[in-house]
Amino acid sequence: MKPTHDMSTGETALIDLISSMPVDSKTWNEADTRHHFIDILIHEVLGWGREVTSLERHEGGEYSDYELGKPPEVVIEAKRAGVGFEIPHEGTASIVRSIRSLTSISKEFKAAFEQAISYCSRRGIQIGVVSNSSQVIVFLGVRTDGVPLIDGKCLVFGDHTALLEHFPRLWQAISPSAVQRRELLKELTSIIPSGVPAKLSSYISGYPSFRYPSDSQQSLRMLSDLLIEDAPNTPEYRKKFLEECYCESGALARDALLGKNILAARYAAMFPPTEQSPSLKGVKRDASDRFGISQEVVAEALGRRPIVIIGDVGVGKTSFIRNLIYVRAADEMKNAVYIYIDLGSQANLGQDIHEFLIEEIERQLLDNYAVDLFEDTFVRGVYHGEIKRFEKGIYGRLKDSAPEKFIEKQIELLEELTKNRVLHLQKCIQHLSKGRQKQVVLSIDNADQRELRDQQRAFLAAQEFASIWQALVLVSIRPRTYFASKNAGSISAYPQRILTISPPRVDLVLEKRLKFSLDLAEGRLPLDRLDGITIRLDSIALFLRALIYSLKNAKELGEFMSNITGGNIREVLELIKGIIGSPNVDSDKIITIMENDGEYIIPLHEFTKAALLGEYSHYDSKSSLALNLFDVRYPDKREHFLCLILVSYLGSDTPGKSTEGFVPTQDICAELGRFGFVVDQVEHALRRLTNKKLIETTERVTFDEGLQGLVGDMPIAFRVTTIGSYHCNRWASTFAYMDAMLVDTPILDPSLRQDISRRIDSFDISERLRRTEIFDLYLLKCWSELSEKPVYFDWPTVRASGNRSFDSVRRAVDKKGNR
Repeated sequence: MKPTHDMSTGETALIDLISSMPVDSKTWNEADTRHHFIDILIHEVLGWGREVTSLERHEGGEYSDYELGKPPEVVIEAKRAGVGFEIPHEGTASIVRSIRSLTSISKEFKAAFEQAISYCSRRGIQIGVVSNSSQVIVFLGVRTDGVPLIDGKCLVFGDHTALLEHFPRLWQAISPSAVQRRELLKELTSIIPSGVPAKLSSYISGYPSFRYPSDSQQSLRMLSDLLIEDAPNTPEYRKKFLEECYCESGALARDALLGKNILAARYAAMFPPTEQSPSLKGVKRDASDRFGISQEVVAEALGRRPIVIIGDVGVGKTSFIRNLIYVRAADEMKNAVYIYIDLGSQANLGQDIHEFLIEEIERQLLDNYAVDLFEDTFVRGVYHGEIKRFEKGIYGRLKDSAPEKFIEKQIELLEELTKNRVLHLQKCIQHLSKGRQKQVVLSIDNADQRELRDQQRAFLAAQEFASIWQALVLVSIRPRTYFASKNAGSISAYPQRILTISPPRVDLVLEKRLKFSLDLAEGRLPLDRLDGITIRLDSIALFLRALIYSLKNAKELGEFMSNITGGNIREVLELIKGIIGSPNVDSDKIITIMENDGEYIIPLHEFTKAALLGEYSHYDSKSSLALNLFDVRYPDKREHFLCLILVSYLGSDTPGKSTEGFVPTQDICAELGRFGFVVDQVEHALRRLTNKKLIETTERVTFDEGLQGLVGDMPIAFRVTTIGSYHCNRWASTFAYMDAMLVDTPILDPSLRQDISRRIDSFDISERLRRTEIFDLYLLKCWSELSEKPVYFDWPTVRASGNRSFDSVRRAVDKKGNR
């Protein structure tokens, strides 16, 4: 929101307003006060646009006089001019006064104040104003810092003289830009929220403590890295691995908890439907698309533009490129020069990207194709035309009369031509392409593992290589990089057709990858690096068999892996490797059962423990895949459910949702305001949810960590992801999740906090059950105290879906007690 004019214009309008008020204004009724004073004060003085001003807004059987902002951020309660607010004489010229003092001396102000804060609390609007045409009083109608409203301060403009004298303070309190910057909140509240008790993790010595794996777990983890990650990338197995394990991009996840239309439109909302925007083309195999790339994209590439491959982190951009080069276009690549540049692992962080690309192309031409760019015969071939022209020039007569002098001058020419390293490399590439009839293919990969500036430079370099060097260039970048570069103007001649990579089916990827790893472990595919470690190979082979059997026979495991990783294959593999060697997973038990019985379904809670805890003894928000949905920023019990309500709202059939599943930010704030949440609470929750990927923005942005938490401008819209849907609909109600999160959640009930904190560092299952059941009751109690509840989310209903996990733990505790 921006004011319709500046403060100076507003001050002039205030002077005109006050000077034009008639002498009988004291007899105005409420309607007169609104029409002749408050309307002008709002629009002409303070600069609020009429399009963001609501009159007589009805909700819960009550009508507010004015609400300013979309969503509303200020409530104004109008009173007739004859209702004066008595101001206590306190011997001070300050306009900052105690609300308690005002309400104790003026029953008229007390009534207006209570009416205004009723509107504020019901609608989540933080700023309240009351006015009677001669007095304006500004206060906080909702506080989230633990201070009771009655004990707060307010700004009192007691008459027209005070309004004129202190107008800059009024402007800095409730003009549109000041409200957006939260200026009044900074003045009347503590910037840092207070009243929130310490998390229970503060009672745990050494938190967060690393949980060291046993020797067997450590061995399993090392072998899982070798078999799942390293071996498939070795030259001896790369082609076979791609042939057996590559999964087509874009297959809709079988177990995804989102609608197919949302998954299919993964990148669609990034670009507006204008003629200038590029068309998006998925790389999923089509009968008419050779090599998985449409004819339109190939034609554009031949038109000297790079083939741009856009995809989120871990969805398979590298796998697509490798499969294209080594499998699907293998025959065509036999007569090609292929340069693969990995900016993720090869380039030094401080090195200039363009300089690195030049060095790497030179190195690979020499190492892989024995092309020495400065070898005499090759140089003469590159500059054959220039040499012929030289011979026809002024030094040509020396060829017969002074051959040594002629050669010397010729060498000087070649020295000059090769002096400019970039231009020389360009000529060499063109020579390979035309002179030797070889297609030069350049792939710039993993730019998304660099900072945004490097990603943009890599893309610009790709444009140069394609347009000037006559190379076929593939460049893979993140959606956010392309979006930011295009908006900033650093991408000018961007392609009109872009390849998009969507995740393959996680269950198929895991099935193929684990079977390939099992073949390596059991010797069907020999690997030199495995010689001499046969004992441990038996163990990991059994664990791999247990994983394959479990994922095939337990639908809930596939659902967990597909949704909690959001289709990020890189995270899927990291999670699987983490499970194999996790100190929080009883791997010895799994291997023993497999040895004895030959089959075993690994329980879901073993997978979730690895995701929740990683390699730590307790949940740590910075290292865990999971977000603590129950955490609070303010001492407000309702806030335990803010993230859950927000995710559920984004997943509901709200009228404002786009076809791609995005809901405008202002709609989100307005909806959550209905349940008493203020904008600051909602925006903080949106930032937390975004950074943990439970929701995503149209621009794919994340937020930076500031002194007071996550900071950054609010995007225009958000939508839920499979990660968010799984958190809300599956995970939050389970014993494993609640057990992990209670140490990270401020408990706002002192007596229950004391009960839960008793023996908080104990890992005994009986003790964990005791404190988690108390935490469960605490949350149910907090929910019951909500005066307004959404129709699309009900915590008791969600919680009931986790009863089976609690019952399982209770049976284990009972069994342990009977021994």
